This record gives sequence, structure tokens and C-alpha cells, in this order.
Amino acid sequence: MGKYYALLSGIHPTLPLAELESLIEITSNAKIIYNFDGVSVIEGQLNTNIVNRSGYIKEIGYLIDLYEINNIDYNDIAKKLNDFNIKEARVKGYRYRGLSFDLSIPELEINLSRALDKIGINANPRSNTVVRIIITEGIVLVGLLISSQDNLYKNRIENRVFSRPGQIDQQLSRVMVNLSRLNNSIFLDPFCGTGSLALEACSLNASHSICMDIDKNMVNGSMMNMKSIKCCKSFLVARHDASKMPLKEESIDSIATDPPYGRAASTKKRGYYNLTKAFLEESLRILKKNSYIVYAGPSSEKPYLIAKDLGYKIIGVHDMFVHNGLNRQIVVVRKI
Repeated sequence: MGKYYALLSGIHPTLPLAELESLIEITSNAKIIYNFDGVSVIEGQLNTNIVNRSGYIKEIGYLIDLYEINNIDYNDIAKKLNDFNIKEARVKGYRYRGLSFDLSIPELEINLSRALDKIGINANPRSNTVVRIIITEGIVLVGLLISSQDNLYKNRIENRVFSRPGQIDQQLSRVMVNLSRLNNSIFLDPFCGTGSLALEACSLNASHSICMDIDKNMVNGSMMNMKSIKCCKSFLVARHDASKMPLKEESIDSIATDPPYGRAASTKKRGYYNLTKAFLEESLRILKKNSYIVYAGPSSEKPYLIAKDLGYKIIGVHDMFVHNGLNRQIVVVRKI
């Protein structure tokens, strides 16, 4: 079994790790064995392509070793890198969120480059082979980079022909779809709005991506977006009420959605609680057993309690600041 590292985005304190756990669960025979600030160590048979599927994973690489801040053995690192049969490498340091400022990244890079040169590995600043030195909480992690996020999904933001204020951004949409454990299966967003989540499900190889909304303008706009991107095997955009959807029992594999709330959204006078409760009740009928729902809401409403009261298993609750008038809560639950 191999050991790997994953460098996570610092954009949120808990969502990047939750996304990594989700992607490992559906793609790999591996497990996380250590978590540091912004870095996870993974053991097993890891599908390293998950970095390009992710929203909040920055890079993945082979783990060389972990060292205490004041006990970095450059010769030991060089010997271990020699086992990978590399002829040259570029040493590149990274400090996670300002930790351990007493360590100089240029000094680390120079010291390791000298150690590599001594054993015959050319320390070439232009090499495509990258040795990573990552400084985080109390440790220095050394790895050999395999893949970094290409961010190609962000191009879809510019290509969208329909948008509205308050929509979830494309990066968070991707994370929410990943948290729903979509795996070449049937995806549903019953409050699709502009179609952000359904678009991400398409790009992540959903076998079918279903986008529903009660608002006729949103349905028309989502249809325009889905047609303009052309990234899905099969998609459906339809106007329906999320509390009564024309879907068969246990026909849906994963759901990710953002019910209306906040200044720019309309709940058609039903209120966030009533609307979300009705949607979650209907989802008990249409969602397959042991499948996941990811949904959002204002933290002040404690959205996770709605699912808990209906008998769902709470997998994760993630609060995030949106603006001075709104804190959003992302809830991950499983039907049991």
C-alpha cells in the first residue's frame, strides 16, 4: 500500500477535508491516517485523479516523510527520493496559512536542492518533477507531486448565459455535488435555480442530471445553461414542486441542492423551514437507501435539525460566512 499527501484549500475550515473523505469513499480503497492543518496523509490504493474532480483539493502527491520543524534531515529526504528513480527535480516550498514563520522557505529549498545534487539528482528549477516541502502545524511534510488541480471547471462560469444574484458559486457547487457521493449515477437538484449544481453533476459524469424548479424563469434559464455547456450524458430540466416530484420511489442516487432563502430568493410564501421539510420528506420516498443529500440554508434556521427530526443520519454540518446578513450552513445527511 502506498502513502500519499493531499494539500487542501484554506477557503473553509472543514469542507475541504469533508470533500476529500467523500471522494476517497467513492473512488478508492484507501483511508486518511493523519490530518494536519491543510494537509492529510492517506494510505492505500488512492485514485489520484480525484484532485481534478475536486473543488477544494489543491494537489496530491506521494508522501516521502514527515519531519519535526527543528529536525529536518535533508540527506534522508534525498535518499528516499532516490528510490523513485528520478533524474532531476524542482524543489518547491509551501507554507499553509502562515504557520511556522521562523522557517525560511528559500532556505529549505536551497538545503534540499544541495542534498539532491550530492546524490546525483539534478536540482533543476525548470523541472516538471516537483518535490514539495509543506510547512504546517509543527511539522514539515515532504512529498513528490503527482497532480494539482487544473481548475478547468471554472471556465464554465464564463460560458454560462444565465445567472442571478445569490446563486452558489461554481466551486462550492462542485464541492456540494462531491459531498453527495455522486458516482456515475442519477443526480437531482430540486431547487436548481440557475443550474449550478446540475451543471457540476454533468461534468462529474452523472449518468442523468435532473434539474427542477418551481420558478418558470429559473427553469428556462437552467435549460439555456445546460445546453450551452454540453457536458452531460443525459439531463432533464423541468418545472415541478420539490414537495411532490414525479419520480419513482428510490430512483435517485444523490441529491445536492440550495433551497431558496436570503434577500434575493423567494420561497413562494412557504418559508425556508416548511419548504425544506417538505422537500426532505419527499426525498425519503425518491432517494435510494444509504444515499446522500447535501443541502444549504441559513445557519440561524439550524437546517440540520430538519433532517435529524425526519430520521436522516447527520454526516456533516458546515457553517460558512456569506455576508453580514447571512451565515450559510451546508448539511450532509444519509437516508438510512
